[in-house]
Amino acid sequence: MKNAFQEALTERKSKMDKINDIFFSIATGFLAWGAWLVKRLFRRIDDAHARIDRLDTLVDRQYLETQLAPLRGDVSLILKTLLETSKQNRS
Repeated sequence: MKNAFQEALTERKSKMDKINDIFFSIATGFLAWGAWLVKRLFRRIDDAHARIDRLDTLVDRQYLETQLAPLRGDVSLILKTLLETSKQNRS
């Protein structure tokens, strides 16, 4: 009787050990996947910062001002037209 009880207890522990091993394997897999994802995201952010730093050396304030001057003129013309149109609609 005692021997059968010991065997049943050993079999139960064996099943629990298998379940425990499976759980830890799955948990380890998810943690590894999460670490890989975080590493990949931060690497992309670091690469983006490196590209921005390289562009900072190429583009200066004067270059930006010369590129934005025509756009500012267009925006000013659009704003002026919209204001005149809204005044005419109110009258």
